[in-house]
Amino acid sequence: RNGKFYFMHDKLQEAAYSKMKPEERCLHHNRYGLALGFVAVRERDDRLLLTAVTQINHGGPQAVIDDEQAVVVANLNLDAGKKAMNMSDFFAANSFFDHGISYLRLRREYWNEHYDLSLELFNLAAKCAFMNAEHDRLKMLTEQIMHNARCFNDKFQAISVTVSLLNCSGNVPAAVELVKTTLSNLDEGLPSAITPTVIKRYLDNTKTYLANLSDESLLSYKAMINPSKIFTVELLFKMYGYLTLIDKRAALPIIPLKVIQLSLTYGMSPHSPSAFAQYGNYLALIEDKFEEGYRYVKLALSLMKKTASRAHDGSTIFWSTHTRIHVEPMQSSIECYLDAYKAHMKSGNTYSNAVWCSSVYNMCCLWSGKELNAVVDSMKDT
Repeated sequence: RNGKFYFMHDKLQEAAYSKMKPEERCLHHNRYGLALGFVAVRERDDRLLLTAVTQINHGGPQAVIDDEQAVVVANLNLDAGKKAMNMSDFFAANSFFDHGISYLRLRREYWNEHYDLSLELFNLAAKCAFMNAEHDRLKMLTEQIMHNARCFNDKFQAISVTVSLLNCSGNVPAAVELVKTTLSNLDEGLPSAITPTVIKRYLDNTKTYLANLSDESLLSYKAMINPSKIFTVELLFKMYGYLTLIDKRAALPIIPLKVIQLSLTYGMSPHSPSAFAQYGNYLALIEDKFEEGYRYVKLALSLMKKTASRAHDGSTIFWSTHTRIHVEPMQSSIECYLDAYKAHMKSGNTYSNAVWCSSVYNMCCLWSGKELNAVVDSMKDT
């Protein structure tokens, strides 16, 4: 038909397939998948790549002819897993990464011989395990990473996902302790005792840093590229949320100040806009310097737009709105809390961040005199 051969019925295809010996099936899947895989890579066809790698995996490690082919197939699984993650299909991605690891394990010394490939496969598999709530598998993967990592920097992703696991498992104090220990190892630990004097010192230092910097110079600041500093900022913001959950708030004022100081020294990170928004809130709402505070809130929103990542937009919008509702007309500015809610929903931060934005928005609707039926409808929608 149309110059191609077809089976007349699915049962005929199944019968022909069952006639092959198991080892022959594996070889056919492997060869067919590899042939498709090379075409998919050449044509940059993502759909064909996923089909090809699935065929290869039907063949399994027993169909691989040598170590060189095992590495090629492991890399194809890595690429396919990344494509699946981009489509938010974490179950498929996890399967690809798991198969990639199985091909590497054909060699006993795979961590030494193919270190970068092993590290990336294990790190991404750990992320998928976390997203899929496969906690036992996640622990196994992170233990492997921590044991085989050649330097502390290579442990960053494993530590990060472990911190998140502890938090989601309800063991928030353990998550806080792991963050504190890691920050100390990075030489970025917080003071052991947070007193008003310590807070004032951080605040004064931040003001000194910013004293001669215009908005234009801050907006044109370089991006943070030092991996240890990027990880430090990530941990600081995780810690901010965790300390809020367990009601240990003493360190909260200095965390955004420390992030600003790191940003001015090493470059802006995706979390920097949120830190500037919180600093603006402090100036406006605590020190009663609304003009200066509003300036940094607007700066935070401008920085957010220049940041490539959209993952933290919700936090920046949320924090900046605290000051905006005191400066701009309240009836219109409270809608920014709804924008923050939507941004968190888009980035998947639904557990606490989106819910909190929704709660504050609906509460402000009541304060602003919004019609009660409209408030009720808003509560149902969010």
